[in-house]
Amino acid sequence: MNQPTPTKVKRAAGCVVYRHDTAGALWLLLIHDRYGAWTLPKGHLKLGESDADAAAREVWEETGVRGQLGALVAEIEYSVLSKRGQPRLKQVAFFLMRAAAAEATPSADEGITAAEWHAPADALALIGYSQVREVLRRALALLV
Repeated sequence: MNQPTPTKVKRAAGCVVYRHDTAGALWLLLIHDRYGAWTLPKGHLKLGESDADAAAREVWEETGVRGQLGALVAEIEYSVLSKRGQPRLKQVAFFLMRAAAAEATPSADEGITAAEWHAPADALALIGYSQVREVLRRALALLV
């Protein structure tokens, strides 16, 4: 059976948020989303907002973390259903972000049930979406 072709594109942006502890170890911020999966913080662009601005805003809204935005890591796309059940293409740009502090607070208002720091191997194992796992692999290659 053929799937309907998505007609509209929805843009989103997010970050691979990282920090180093006092011993120099790398830590990555993951969120537990409304669908019960571990992933990277991301969200929809507001009208007139750039990918970079949306990425930083979404990290702040979902986790309370601010930081220095870095390079674009990757863009992914996948099909989702709109509220009306129509197929829609979703494109997501992911940037690096060096966290300004280690404290992260999940935003229940955003559907986030946890915001936690993980070592790279653990983060890769936890992420529930294959495309997002690949984004994290690319980010790790940039950070090493």
